[in-house]
Amino acid sequence: MPRAAWGLAVLLALAGTSRPALAQPVPPAAEPYPSDLPPPEPSTTPTTTPATRTKPPPVLGPPVLGAPVGPARGAELSPTGPVTPVSFPEVQDQPKRAAALGAPLSTGGAVPARAVEAASPTASTPPAADPVNDFLTKRSGLREKAQERDADRSSSQFGEKLGEIFHGALGHCQEWFKSDHMFDGFISPVTNPFLFEDPRSLTEVRPIFMYQQIPGRQPDFQGGNIWFFGTQARVAVTDRLSFVFHKIGGISVNPGSGSAFDGQTGFSELWLGPKYTIIRNEETCSLLAAGLQFQIPAGNKSVFQDTGSLSLVPYLTYGQNFLRDMRIGSLNALVGTGYSISVDKLRSDYYYLSGHLDLDVANNHRFYPLTELNWIIYTSNGHTRPFGSEGRDLFNFGAQAKGNGMLTWAIGARYKITESAQIGGAFELPVAGPRDVFRYRFTLDFILRY
Repeated sequence: MPRAAWGLAVLLALAGTSRPALAQPVPPAAEPYPSDLPPPEPSTTPTTTPATRTKPPPVLGPPVLGAPVGPARGAELSPTGPVTPVSFPEVQDQPKRAAALGAPLSTGGAVPARAVEAASPTASTPPAADPVNDFLTKRSGLREKAQERDADRSSSQFGEKLGEIFHGALGHCQEWFKSDHMFDGFISPVTNPFLFEDPRSLTEVRPIFMYQQIPGRQPDFQGGNIWFFGTQARVAVTDRLSFVFHKIGGISVNPGSGSAFDGQTGFSELWLGPKYTIIRNEETCSLLAAGLQFQIPAGNKSVFQDTGSLSLVPYLTYGQNFLRDMRIGSLNALVGTGYSISVDKLRSDYYYLSGHLDLDVANNHRFYPLTELNWIIYTSNGHTRPFGSEGRDLFNFGAQAKGNGMLTWAIGARYKITESAQIGGAFELPVAGPRDVFRYRFTLDFILRY
């Protein structure tokens, strides 16, 4: 039975290849699930294999589409709690270059680039700059600016030089017509006020009153007295240049009882002219001024104020402060000199020299006792009146007085109420020479200074 034999052989072969159940290896026991991990999710897929260790879920949690996942800022990763995903703010209008290739065909059309990227301000891109051309252009501009700057500098230097020349020549005035107050320690002289000039540049009004006694033995007037009442005015243009009205006022002549002349009152001559301060040294307190005085006989004939045409008087006046360390105060010295020259033969010519010394008590610039000397000598005769004597600073008789000279000495004081208001007075006596019409004189002034 061959078929039966083949069937038996096949069964034996199958029985030999299969292993008994007890002979199969026992699978190892499943390891316990760690307690520090969340429990596994139940599997919905059926299995016929024995229970094994299930793969834990990802630590970072399931992926979140559209935003990166990370630990929260400032928080530590907790092994027991869930991890908090971090969401970053979505940038508005962020260009998405992938959209430039177009949206999916299902949308029906491509996305325009304008919706993704901002349009450029210009339609065309400017050409690239040429560094060589820029350098040459900048160099040319710098050269032009340097030339302009050099021209401006040369012109400004020229202007500064002109300014220095004019400043040195004319002086400087911080305020219009204001007096030079850098030398307020000085005072103006009191006697011989029409000829003896202060060297400073001043703006002031100075009323002056004089009383002069005539000697009784004077042949023309036989005694009597002379009064002057008037003023002086000065205007400072700069701290060096000023204009002076030396004599403006009236005069009264009252001869003695035996005189051939009657007493009269009238306007005096007008004396005026410019003055310039040549030296003005603040460190050494030194001043030197020069001026030219015009003596104009514009007064009344009855008081002998109309002689001739004109006299010119160039003059110099010098001031010096010294001994400033003395405890009792410093000293101020003034010296003035000039020469009166007639433009015709009708007026007498004369030379004068005046000196002044005062003490600034305790350097307070308040009280100044003073002494002064005045000397006048006539160098030529006038040809107007047959007098044998002249009238010093009050009259020019045009008399025959050549060679006559007289020296007077005065003592007085000046008091500064303020720098703008001052009063001064002095009593003057002749000490040498013929006394002509001068027996003694008292001078009083009041200064209102700006």
